[in-house]
Parts: sequence; C-alpha cells; structure tokens
Amino acid sequence: MIHRILNQFSRKGRITRGEYVISLIIFYALTYPLTLIEKHYQLSEDGKGMLGFCMLPFLIFILLKGARRCHDRGNSGLYQFIPGYFFFMVLGDSDYGVNKYGPNPKGEGNDTINTTTDDFQNALLSNKVHSNHCRHCGHQHCHCNKRK
Repeated sequence: MIHRILNQFSRKGRITRGEYVISLIIFYALTYPLTLIEKHYQLSEDGKGMLGFCMLPFLIFILLKGARRCHDRGNSGLYQFIPGYFFFMVLGDSDYGVNKYGPNPKGEGNDTINTTTDDFQNALLSNKVHSNHCRHCGHQHCHCNKRK
C-alpha cells in the first residue's frame, strides 16, 4: 500500500491520459481552497509564505505527473514547460508499445518494440559489451574467429 502511494511521486515510467486528468482534478481540488484563503483573508507576509510552502508538495506532485505523461508520449518531462504542450498531454494518445521510458500503461503493443526502443536498446547493449568482450558472441574469453 505504501509503495503505491510513494509511486505517485515517482518521475519514472508512464501514465495514461486518464490518470493525468485525475491527477489534475486532485491537484486543483486540493489547491483551490488554499488560493481562496489567500484571496479572501488578509494574510501577513509570513502567512502567505506558509501558504506557499503548503502548496509546494502539490506542485511537485503535478510536475512529476506531467513528466510521466510526457514520457508516455515519448518525450522528455521538460516538454511540459513548452507553452501549449499541455493540450497534447491531455488530448494526445500514448506511444504505441514500449518506448524508452517503459511499457505502455494501457498494455497496447507491449509485445512489440518500436524503432525508438530498438535504438535505445542497442545503445544499452553497446555499453554493456566491454572492449575485452567478443563483439560477435559477447563472451569475455571467446575463441571464435570473429573477435575484434
């Protein structure tokens, strides 16, 4: 149970449109009362600072969810800061299948690998094969004729 709660604050992986929209609703439902307090009550500077400090976890939550939604579309989490990209996050569909950020959360196409993932996996494999390993079979002490 605690793992599921902590996973909501993870920046890794992918989330669907539905999960992102639900996260937005939760974000606004929890922060709107705080903005009303600031608007309708005359708070001191310390009170405004404390209110801003109370909103910080909610802001971190929605930014992490935004990054995971960008990952679902095959982009870096920094894309959420591009003006207008929010509409692609809410309205755009997921990348089909596995991408470099993980499997499709809807499970669509996870048994296939797209070309972006192929390039990513090849880069990972090339880093795992050290110079003293055979490029042909991958073994360290190889006796094949194709060792380079």
